Amino acid sequence: MMMVLMLSMATVSLTSCETDDQYEADTLVTGDWQGYLGAYYYDRWGLAGNTYETVIRFGSSGYGATSGRGYEVDYDTRSPFYDYAYCEFTWSVVNGVITLIYDDSMWAPVYISDYSLSKSYFSGYMNDGTNRDIRFRLENVRFAYWDTYRNGYYYDDYYYDDYYYSRATRADESDSTAVSTGSTPVVNNGKSILSGAFAKAVQK
Repeated sequence: MMMVLMLSMATVSLTSCETDDQYEADTLVTGDWQGYLGAYYYDRWGLAGNTYETVIRFGSSGYGATSGRGYEVDYDTRSPFYDYAYCEFTWSVVNGVITLIYDDSMWAPVYISDYSLSKSYFSGYMNDGTNRDIRFRLENVRFAYWDTYRNGYYYDDYYYDDYYYSRATRADESDSTAVSTGSTPVVNNGKSILSGAFAKAVQK
């Protein structure tokens, strides 16, 4: 009787864990997550300052899945189509831990275990193998420029619509001249696309 009770408890525990992971995964795939990742840009790229932002999209591999494919772009809000880095990754949620493994091994894996996740915000701490925890706060948004980064497009004169401009630069329209010219994005190891300051950081 005791063995049957223990087996029953283990089954309930496993089912609960799977349900939690499924809920986290379902929430992650509801939109694009945009915001600032604290020390991440310095740790990963050696870029200091508070003008950098990240957008991450988690794609599902099917109904009820707790893993899938996704992509991320890091960029300078003053020149988002000149200074940026784009890479795709594989993600999973196991026992509440969210793991991102990037296609380009130059990008260290990211592990997220201490976080808060809702339909609107995703915040907490990331571990990318450095000694410092990276604090992040991301907002669920609709990001319309994935193809621009994925295809390595570069425009000398790019039109900013009101939604992207206010969200990406947090500045008034007179600052639109901050977009730089004169560089073409480069592909790194066939796995990621880098431009401007991010490309220079890799070449150091």
